[in-house]
Amino acid sequence: MKKQKISTLFIISFSILISILLVSAILCADGSEFQYKETEKLVELVNDAVLLIEEKGEDAFAEFAVQDSKWRHDDKYIFVIDPDAMVYAHASTALVGTNVMELTDVNGKPFIKWFIIEVASDESNGWSHYLWNIPGQEEPTWKSTYVQSAIAPSGKKYITGCGLYDMKMERAFIIDQVNEAAEIINAEGIAAFEELRDPKSEYIFNNNYVFVLDDEGMLLVHPEIEGTNLYDTQDVNGKYFIRDMLEVGRENGCGWVDYWWNKPGEDEASAKSSYVKQIAVDGDILVVGVGVYLE
Repeated sequence: MKKQKISTLFIISFSILISILLVSAILCADGSEFQYKETEKLVELVNDAVLLIEEKGEDAFAEFAVQDSKWRHDDKYIFVIDPDAMVYAHASTALVGTNVMELTDVNGKPFIKWFIIEVASDESNGWSHYLWNIPGQEEPTWKSTYVQSAIAPSGKKYITGCGLYDMKMERAFIIDQVNEAAEIINAEGIAAFEELRDPKSEYIFNNNYVFVLDDEGMLLVHPEIEGTNLYDTQDVNGKYFIRDMLEVGRENGCGWVDYWWNKPGEDEASAKSSYVKQIAVDGDILVVGVGVYLE
């Protein structure tokens, strides 16, 4: 009877543990629904371009070049490169037939290389964010580009994509940014901090940047106030938001924290939400996060 009781308790405990792990996995899932229709439409357009390449192969490239078509209108267009960065379709015909592997934005971000890395992932797709000029304008603007791999009937692999200027920042982008930063820290330890700080890296774009906290609220990585302990800092509403970030990491492993923070160059605080994720590195507990302004 005693054995049966112990066995029953073990099964109950195991079931509870599995439930906790499942809830944690759901909370920290990589994917996230897009909030904005323009993002969904961009992804759908690239998906349709992939289907066309997989159906018609290289013959699809001529269709992508037609002005005022589904594939090319205003400042939006489908482009196609191969894994070696050779261009097969682009709004700028001068680029077709050239290799753009070394192309960078004004900050030196090697975004073409990022396209290739993104499609090499398990999902075979991804996002990159960089500064680029809207046709006819001198000042570069932030551009977000979605890329996906496609295999033509010939067996050749291509990368197709499309980007939008000044896109609204999706929470899904923030989650991806945190997950990728956590991965590089797990792989390289604190040596990864240098890349997280580098303006040429994929970890800094628009008003977004990766920050890293230790378990006492000290900022180990931050573009402006690195080395500052914010454990006792309150926002304009009296919220101890850093404490909340540490608690979310401890309790759930990851999650969102809402608070008020000043945008760069502004005196008034704005609504902000940060996605944070707790990791363990060499025995130390760290919290990795990225914030997005909500207005």
